[in-house]
Amino acid sequence: MDEVNYDLVIVGCGAAGTAAALAAAEEAKAQNQSLSIAILERAPFEKRGGNTRWTAAYMRMENIDTPAPNLVGDMRDFSDNLIDIQYAETLEKEAGPTLRWVESKGVEFDFLPTMFLTASRPRLLPVGGGKAIVDTLSLRARALGVEIIYEATAWDLTLDDTGAVNGLHVRVSDGSSIYLKTNAVILAAGGFQGNKEMMAQYVGRDAHKIPPVSEGGLFNKGEAIRMAMRIGATGNGQFDSFHAEPVDPRSKREEAAVMLFPYAILVNQNGERFTDEGVSTIDEQYEEVARKIFYTCENHVAYMITDQKMYTIPNYEEALQTDRPPIVANTIEELADKINVNRENLVQTVDNFNADCPTGEFIYDKVDGLATTTLALNKSNWSIPINEGPFIAYPIHCCNVFTNGGLATDVEGRVLTGDAVPIPGLYAVGETSGIYYGKYPGGTSVLRCLVFGRRAGKHAVSYIDSYQTI
Repeated sequence: MDEVNYDLVIVGCGAAGTAAALAAAEEAKAQNQSLSIAILERAPFEKRGGNTRWTAAYMRMENIDTPAPNLVGDMRDFSDNLIDIQYAETLEKEAGPTLRWVESKGVEFDFLPTMFLTASRPRLLPVGGGKAIVDTLSLRARALGVEIIYEATAWDLTLDDTGAVNGLHVRVSDGSSIYLKTNAVILAAGGFQGNKEMMAQYVGRDAHKIPPVSEGGLFNKGEAIRMAMRIGATGNGQFDSFHAEPVDPRSKREEAAVMLFPYAILVNQNGERFTDEGVSTIDEQYEEVARKIFYTCENHVAYMITDQKMYTIPNYEEALQTDRPPIVANTIEELADKINVNRENLVQTVDNFNADCPTGEFIYDKVDGLATTTLALNKSNWSIPINEGPFIAYPIHCCNVFTNGGLATDVEGRVLTGDAVPIPGLYAVGETSGIYYGKYPGGTSVLRCLVFGRRAGKHAVSYIDSYQTI
């Protein structure tokens, strides 16, 4: 088996991995250290970056320097107090400085249109999306001597006699294995949404039917989590859950989200409503709705039903990220037949809904209080009649944006044992590091990748300098 020496190896080339590599290279240069640093990326060059490559990379920020109000409180409350508060406080404190650091490398940020026509928290975006982050940070890292090895999958960690990480085994494109001897490893290889066996193990029955929201998720197969646990790491985050998104199952493009349902109704295969479509702003409810579609709807599919008024909603196109056209019919009966939904039930559902819609001003960009009141399942806002044909349907299923379970870490990114003791030389950042429970606080995933990727990269350099030599 071939053996190669590196001071630091980062596993994964997304936002977390590239931030870690660049921060480490910059810190080594500042300390006048000559360190050999490599990034391992299982994908080929043209598909590198995991989830980051495909995401718009929403940031829960009021502006580039200031996180959205109540960031720590939201992260605490959404997790039922299970999240590490020190982690959330560190994220809040360092979000602004970290984005300024990313900006200084050449990534621009702006408040661009999003697919959320109503939102309770602001979303700052990198111009060019997550791909701009990967491309820019990896280019800067390479300029400082970081090597990127593509089509290489880490599958096992090794320890020295003291229990410190001293290497890892890597499978390359021809199926052979090489051994990288190293002083420290940063795991930034995403979660396990691309691993059907792990999805079944942790999420449960039919989890294999939940596709990743983008092609990048297929490369996230969980080896980083498993190989760390084999050497004593403990888990954190809700392993039986994942960040969910409602997506058009007909589309082959990434993140083909359907986010217009608050202004419509959602029905199952039996033609019946199953959720309050207008309970809150879209950014605060879409995940729960996507989960309901998977767990409660026959064949894990629902249908958004609306009419020609959809086209009068300002910027409605932003909320329809699918590249597939609507299913259109002149009557509700015909629409039911086209989507193979129970005809009588759908007609009754629409008629009952229309009869209970209140009068009042429809306001698309904030909760407007237009609520039904006498239905078995009422709609809290945006209750407008579906009565202007041709009528419209979009199928929706649940997609997996990322898995919540991962490795327990401290705020430096150091991987912890079950006794909360750091494993020397081992770090985990991004989705490989588990923090989320319950409801996902939107716009924090890529943000934490950057913040803690940067922290781990800098800390790894000080660890190498203080404790390890090859």
